[in-house]
Amino acid sequence: MSRIPPRQLNVKDKDRRFYVAAPSSVYLKLQHEAITRGTDLWTLGGAVLTDWLSAGCPDLRLSDPGVTENSLSPPSSSSPLAGPTGGAE
Repeated sequence: MSRIPPRQLNVKDKDRRFYVAAPSSVYLKLQHEAITRGTDLWTLGGAVLTDWLSAGCPDLRLSDPGVTENSLSPPSSSSPLAGPTGGAE
């Protein structure tokens, strides 16, 4: 009979490779971007996923024509102390 191994206090968080599915065009764009950044596809893909998870898995709809890089920024504060761009008028 096998036993359930005990929990470990210090587990090493080692790099792991796994597969994801994307259209060929996305794969090629990511591969090209990795080359221009001096890294490989696996490392860049992992960094993108890590940052996305760290950001709380935000819904990014970059394929929408109305979504720009500026619209991905957090909304301005509604506090009157936030200054002219964030305050109510």
